[in-house]
Amino acid sequence: MTRRILFLVSIIASLCVSSYIVWGFYAHREINRLAVFTMPSELAGFYKRNQIYVSTHAVDPDKRRYAASLEGPRHYIDMERFGDGTVDALPLEFWEFHDKFTGLYCITSNDSLEVSYAEEKIKVGSKAVELKKNDYKRWYSKNIFRSYRYELDTLQTQLPYTIRNEFDPCIRFTVFDTMMQHGILPYHMLDMQRYLTSAFKKGDVKRILQLSAEMGHYIGDATVPLHTTTNYNGQETGQRGIHAFWESRIPELFAEAEFDMLVGKASYIVDKPAFFRDLIRTSHEHVDSVLLIEADLRRKLPEAEQECYEERLGRIVRVPCSAFTRAYYDRLDGMVEDRFRVAIKSVGSSWYTAWVDAGRPAMEGDLMTVIEINDTTYSRREGLKGRGH
Repeated sequence: MTRRILFLVSIIASLCVSSYIVWGFYAHREINRLAVFTMPSELAGFYKRNQIYVSTHAVDPDKRRYAASLEGPRHYIDMERFGDGTVDALPLEFWEFHDKFTGLYCITSNDSLEVSYAEEKIKVGSKAVELKKNDYKRWYSKNIFRSYRYELDTLQTQLPYTIRNEFDPCIRFTVFDTMMQHGILPYHMLDMQRYLTSAFKKGDVKRILQLSAEMGHYIGDATVPLHTTTNYNGQETGQRGIHAFWESRIPELFAEAEFDMLVGKASYIVDKPAFFRDLIRTSHEHVDSVLLIEADLRRKLPEAEQECYEERLGRIVRVPCSAFTRAYYDRLDGMVEDRFRVAIKSVGSSWYTAWVDAGRPAMEGDLMTVIEINDTTYSRREGLKGRGH
């Protein structure tokens, strides 16, 4: 009997998890759902008709990151790994970021020469050649960087990779990646903004909805402090699990009852690079508080009052106790609610800006669609083809 009891206990223990789905699925979906209410009248009908879609598909990037090798770095940026650890150290354009923080080498018939660019000169090994920055940008973008400028449907580029080039003495150029492992979130948001604008220009409803939903996810990630640091889950400070504690447990317990969700109307984003960098900047400013407050609470509260067990979807899971979560939430003094509100307003502003930059197309007639409740098919209008992805 004792052995049977121990066996059952071991089975239950195997079902317990120290962390849960990470903002979490609830928060990402809620951010997109609420962003719909920030839309101006010209866009409100379109997004309200498709509110279920943009909310449900807000979590697609998280689902995809374990199947697509290059998806993960889109969700974060380790600020400590770049320059002085501030966004001011990051180049505005993605290609410059890539050029600055990766190793580019020219492979000759008998050597490997490092390639660099500065002061209107491209340097290959010890040899320097005059080259204007715009010309270098075009060459770099065409021959090197395009492998990083991937669309959502082509995610299988592997690193390190090799690009052939006709320039002497280089037989080919090879990039040794020192960047992707530390994240590209602000630059991916810029690319997503361009993709969404293009989709509005083309009137591609399926693409507009897909990109709107997924843009909401990346912006949501950018408003979470722990998406901007190498210590993203407290693993460097003995605080494992703090990521889900901050971005999942707190919204789950307090968002619906206590967060002020009225954020006003979306605003036009004039300077896109600066806007997305500021999301990262303001998130990163909170990293120390997120970690230090949690550590202080764990020192002061009995260990038995910190972690509890709850049943979810037929499983027993280990989560921060409600009282412990309340204490952390109160000590953060509105931080989580503020970042949640920033996420909602920023997502709406991104959608609105893409529509404005596309020429304010009318979102009725051929651009009207409704997603079925089962979330698998689109109703069809002239100009729409196929089914949802």
